[in-house]
Amino acid sequence: MTLIKTFSTFLITLSLVTTTFGQETKHKTKILLIGTIHFETPHLDAVELKTDDFLAPKRQLELEELTGILKRTNATKVMLERPFNQQKQIDSLYNAYLQNRYKLTVSEREQIGFRLAKKLNLKHINCVDIFYGMKHDSLVSVTAKEKNQLYLLNELGATANNLKLEFDNVVKQNSITEVLKYINKNELLQKNLSLYLKYYAKIGAGENYIGAESVSDWYLRNLAIYANLITQIDAKDKYVILLFGQGHIPILKHLLQNNDDFEVVELNSVLK
Repeated sequence: MTLIKTFSTFLITLSLVTTTFGQETKHKTKILLIGTIHFETPHLDAVELKTDDFLAPKRQLELEELTGILKRTNATKVMLERPFNQQKQIDSLYNAYLQNRYKLTVSEREQIGFRLAKKLNLKHINCVDIFYGMKHDSLVSVTAKEKNQLYLLNELGATANNLKLEFDNVVKQNSITEVLKYINKNELLQKNLSLYLKYYAKIGAGENYIGAESVSDWYLRNLAIYANLITQIDAKDKYVILLFGQGHIPILKHLLQNNDDFEVVELNSVLK
């Protein structure tokens, strides 16, 4: 009996050790999501932010400081808001930049993305964007008018304009690092996403659901970006940085937080 008990205890102990070992060795890729403003104007956003000159010497010093801090992550991949099907083109530009044969344009994808990747000694930058047209957008205003819901679009416009002015003031008064810290706060990310969820989703509800379908277009694009992102991360990648327009971050963050292969890193924990 003693021998049997001893053996049973051994099996239980072995099981616990094996389980604990498995938990400790399960690898999660850390992913740092950086929501940005677009440095260049004009661009395709419905609400445009009037950015300043990011090629000016002061801003260039700020970009050096920012990317110097981000370099400490030792990230193995930098992922950008560039279409997946433009990978070869971006590879060519980035390789030219590494060889000092290409001058960075004003785009934040290059000013931050290319600059950071070079400091990390990366040979490649990952393009993960995909554009899905907001095919229901053209019907939103028509439906809102028919259903006496134009007040929703007016409220959305006023809220979006106030958010733009808030961002504009922050950009004018702060360094690029401080701007990124500010616009990546959870409350600011929620404000951006609420433009879709608080207003658009109501339009046509109960009948044609055009507003909800328009919101689904936005979610579809971000789901496709997410799919591109996770398929380009290898098991050996311990740390990845994603640089994308701030409006995309709330959805991407939610998706990644619910995938147990990843650990989402808060930007403000890095840019202290």
